[in-house]
Amino acid sequence: MSRDKDNESKDITVIAHCLMNKPSRLSGFNAPMLKPASTGAKRQNIIQLPCPEMIYFGINRREITKDQLNHPNYRRFCNELFKPFADMIEQFANSGMQIKIIGVPKSPSCGVELTTIGGKCGCVTDFKHEHVTGTGVFFEEIENELVCRNVLFKIEDIK
Repeated sequence: MSRDKDNESKDITVIAHCLMNKPSRLSGFNAPMLKPASTGAKRQNIIQLPCPEMIYFGINRREITKDQLNHPNYRRFCNELFKPFADMIEQFANSGMQIKIIGVPKSPSCGVELTTIGGKCGCVTDFKHEHVTGTGVFFEEIENELVCRNVLFKIEDIK
């Protein structure tokens, strides 16, 4: 079977896990879903990243903010989780493919342009937080790893 290189996309889209897997989201959270791109290519190349919060805290986790995740152990976990994906992405980039990474706005882990901070410490009955300009912990680790490897990429939140 021969590959039709003229119709293959030269792009790789790397996406946050929940953009294609709604059950992995925090219960009650309705983030946008990824819509199939109309690139004109016969195939769309997608790498779906794992969900660090679901793996680290489980499916029954509670709402959390970036400042609660911003500690060495969670950062180390995110970095190690991403390394095999970084290996693939680096190889694709080195073969001439364009890399685009899509995050989830307001996510403390996977936000690119907007994340969430705050939330009173200790036992609280009313959890309040705010959305601020910034990148989530997992996506900061992704950016750092790819920059260290000299991989060129574009990164943005899903629109």
